[in-house]
Amino acid sequence: MKKHILIITLIAAPFVGAASAATDLPPPSPESSPGPRCRATGWSPEAYTDYGKKETIIQKLGYIPTDLSTRRVFLQVTQGDSGGDVRLYEQQKNGTFSVKEWKPKEIWALLAAIDGKITSNLGKTCVGTEVEKLLSDKLGPGNSKPPVPASVLPQQAFSASLDEVSGDYIKTTVIILC
Repeated sequence: MKKHILIITLIAAPFVGAASAATDLPPPSPESSPGPRCRATGWSPEAYTDYGKKETIIQKLGYIPTDLSTRRVFLQVTQGDSGGDVRLYEQQKNGTFSVKEWKPKEIWALLAAIDGKITSNLGKTCVGTEVEKLLSDKLGPGNSKPPVPASVLPQQAFSASLDEVSGDYIKTTVIILC
């Protein structure tokens, strides 16, 4: 019995250590060159996609488990009957997030290109910077929106994009990049 407990402990130790190491990383670096946290989170971007009525999606956005203030770059891509809305959030030195917005007609091919960029990056460079370059190449420079405070909750940060599209059935994808 003691032998089994020892074996299980030895197997589980690296996983427990890795989980606590991720929380011990320094805060995100707003500079374009990625710091230790950006390199670590760039290896594990997160994506959350919701479909339905705006009210339902806003409620679901509250379940995103990520503290946005601990991340440097995240993205929201929304599609409705009236077209798409793409917003890129990037943390600034004062802790707020700058917001760039694009209004493509459709987002389906764009989401595939973003997924391809994330997948092919393999943590080699800052995935947030790479996706921002992709958006600029495909959609142009984007329009600046008012900054978002660092303490913002996902429902607050991402509901504005939903207001930009119309339709009874909406799709929004939030991608936490780095």
